Amino acid sequence: MNAKTLRIFVALSILLLGGVIVVQYYWFKQAYNLEDRDFDQRVTSSLRKVSKRLLDFNKNPNNKLLKPVERITSNYYTVQVNDVINPLVLEEFLKQEFVNADIRLNFEYGIYDCQKKNITHSASVSLSENGVRSDSTAHYDFPDLNIPNPNYYFGIHFPDKKRYLLGDLDNWFISSAILLVVMAFFVYSLMLIFKQKRLSEIQNDFINNMTHEFKTPISTISISSEVLMKPEIVNNPERLLSYAAIIRKEAARLKKNVDTVLQTANIAQKIDKLNLEEVDVHELLEDLSISCEPLFKEKNGDLIVDLQAEKVIIKADRLHFTNVLHNLIDNAIKYSEREPVIKIKTENIANDLIIKIKDNGIGIADRDQKQVFNKFFRVHTGDIHNVKGFGLGLYYVKEMIEGHKGKIELNSKVGEGSEFKLVMPLVI
Repeated sequence: MNAKTLRIFVALSILLLGGVIVVQYYWFKQAYNLEDRDFDQRVTSSLRKVSKRLLDFNKNPNNKLLKPVERITSNYYTVQVNDVINPLVLEEFLKQEFVNADIRLNFEYGIYDCQKKNITHSASVSLSENGVRSDSTAHYDFPDLNIPNPNYYFGIHFPDKKRYLLGDLDNWFISSAILLVVMAFFVYSLMLIFKQKRLSEIQNDFINNMTHEFKTPISTISISSEVLMKPEIVNNPERLLSYAAIIRKEAARLKKNVDTVLQTANIAQKIDKLNLEEVDVHELLEDLSISCEPLFKEKNGDLIVDLQAEKVIIKADRLHFTNVLHNLIDNAIKYSEREPVIKIKTENIANDLIIKIKDNGIGIADRDQKQVFNKFFRVHTGDIHNVKGFGLGLYYVKEMIEGHKGKIELNSKVGEGSEFKLVMPLVI
C-alpha cells in the first residue's frame, strides 16, 4: 500500500468512525428522549389521578381542576389542588398510582399551604416493591411557584430519574458496547497497518544500508582481483602486495559486517548462553581506554575516564559487556561532527553501579530517542549518509544490558550531545 492510498484510507476511516460516533450519539439522544417522554406521560397521568382522588377524598364537589399538573423541570412536577392536602393520604395515593403506572422510583414530595404561604410538609419515599418510606423529611429544596396567588399544591421531585431512564436503555448500552469493541478492533487494525508500514520502511532501510555496506568492499575486491589476474602484475611486487592488502582489508570489512548481522540475529541464544563471571568494571574500562587511544588520536579527540565508584564488581560476560561499552564509544565517535570528547563516569547508587557515557556529538531528537534501541532503526540524518551501520548497535547494547539484569537510559539534546546511563546490579 503506497503512501497516498494509505492517507486516503486513514482519512476515510476517521470519517467513518466519526460518522458512527455521531449517529450513535443521535440515536442515544433519541432513545433517551423517548424514554423521558414516556416517563413524563405516565407521571402526568398518575398525578392527575392523584389530584382527582384528593378532591373526591375531601368531598368538595365545588372544586374544579384547571390544568392541575405542570412539569417545572425535567424531574420536578407541581399539582394544584383547590383544598387542604392531608400528607398521609397524599403519600398513599402517590404510591398507589405510581405502582399502577409501573413507576417504581424513589421520590420526594412537598405540600404548599396557601394560608401560611410556604411548604409545610415534605417527605422522601423509597418506592420499591413494598413502597416503604425511607425518610421523614425530603432533601430537596422545593421552590415556591412564581405566581401572585398560588393555590394549595404539592410538588413531586424524582432525584434518581436520570439513572432510572438510563437503566431502561440496557439493550442500547449492550449494542453500543459491541459497537465500541468493533471500533476498538478497527482502530487496532489501523495501528497494526501503521506498524507494519513502519517495519517495512525500517526493513527497506536496512536492506539498502546492508547492500551499500557489502557492495563497496565486494566491488573493491573484484577490481583488485582483476588487476591481480593480469600477467604483468607479477613483475611488480609492490603493486601485487598493495592490491593483496586491499583485498585483505576489504575482506576483513565484509567479515565484520557479516559478524555484526549474525551476532544480532542470534542475540537471544547468546543471552541464554552468557558466560557470567565477576568482572571489575574499573579494570575493564582502563583496558578499554588504552585500546581506544589510537582511535582518539586519529580523530584529535579525548577520552576522559572518571572512576568514582567504590564498589565495581558485577556479574557479566566479559566479552559481551566489553562489546557493549565499545559500541557506545564507537557510536559517540561516529556521530560527532567535531573533535570527539567522551567522558565515562562511574558511581554507586544503593546496590547498583552507574556507568555514564557522555559525548559532545550531534545529539538525538526527542522523536527518535524512544526508537534508537529498536532493531534496524537509524537516526535520520537527511540526505547525508556519512555514518555507516545497520541500526543494530544500540539494539545489541539494550538487549545485552537487559540480559545482564541491568537497565539503560538515554538523555540527549540535539546539538549538545548524548548521555547513556547504564545501571548494573552489584555483586553483594
